[in-house]
Amino acid sequence: MKKPKIAITYNLKRLTKESGLKTNDTEAEFDSPHTINSIRTALEDLGYTTVALEANANLAHELKKGRIELAFNIAEGQRGLNREAQVPALLELMGISYTGSDSKALTITLDKALAKKVVAEAGIPTPQSFVAHNTENFGRHKFKYPLIVKPVAEGSSKGIMLTSVVHDNKQLCDAVQHNIKRYKQPALVEQYVGGREFTVGMLEDKSFEVLHPMEIVFLKENFPIYSYASKIDWQEYLRYDTKPELTKAQAAKITNYAERAFRALGCRDVARIDFRMDKQGRLYFLECNALPGLSPEWSDLCVIARAAGLSHQDLIERIMRPALRRLEQERKK
Repeated sequence: MKKPKIAITYNLKRLTKESGLKTNDTEAEFDSPHTINSIRTALEDLGYTTVALEANANLAHELKKGRIELAFNIAEGQRGLNREAQVPALLELMGISYTGSDSKALTITLDKALAKKVVAEAGIPTPQSFVAHNTENFGRHKFKYPLIVKPVAEGSSKGIMLTSVVHDNKQLCDAVQHNIKRYKQPALVEQYVGGREFTVGMLEDKSFEVLHPMEIVFLKENFPIYSYASKIDWQEYLRYDTKPELTKAQAAKITNYAERAFRALGCRDVARIDFRMDKQGRLYFLECNALPGLSPEWSDLCVIARAAGLSHQDLIERIMRPALRRLEQERKK
């Protein structure tokens, strides 16, 4: 197969720690120049010609002008509750193959409430929750404090902070109002599950591989959460354990739930799924990131892959291969 020219489709993170990234999560999901260049270097070292295209209003024109057949997509989208699906939908319209999940799966997984319903229907436990469009009629929901409040359709821990864990009605109302006002969307109110947190990376090539679970070990707080602040200054708040202490039964359950959730949500190629395990050992699905970060040094999936013996270039190649096969099939039509 003749190697195609590859467009890396992305949204650029322009903020830095020095220019306000710590307190402004507007660009939390976007990718830094370093990440984009690392992916580009990995692809070019594999022998591909690449072009980096920002996912803005000019993207369709640039894709057509560049005669692009395949896109390595990491674009998060700029606005709207379906933003992660915007670039994949455009690529589908233009007949361009691309890496990762399709527009339908990305719409479902970005909507945390919808993803939880899909996964629950597949028989995977997930914490009880409800979607709050305002602060009225909380009384009709049966829940026990503590709860956690988060935007219903954000990633990269946007909107998740220490005040997101609430312990009474006033804190709940304040957190819901803040989310609705700040993120212009409903809030997901979820039963807080204490215990251990795990994230699982998955790669779907010719065969399906669930990489070994990684534990997010919290170093502070009585009710720890994987917050935006903890991701920015992770050395202060967290420790990543790529070889967590798990029984064979626990590891098998996490692997089983991860694969079932991946299938139920319609993901393809790559994803990362988060779980909580309570003190009784019960496992709960939290969310699925079907467009996981690929920053070589610190993105969860890259840390997990490195522990599995995969270099950053290996990981990029593994994500690429299914898309290449889809392109080859298209060329034969």
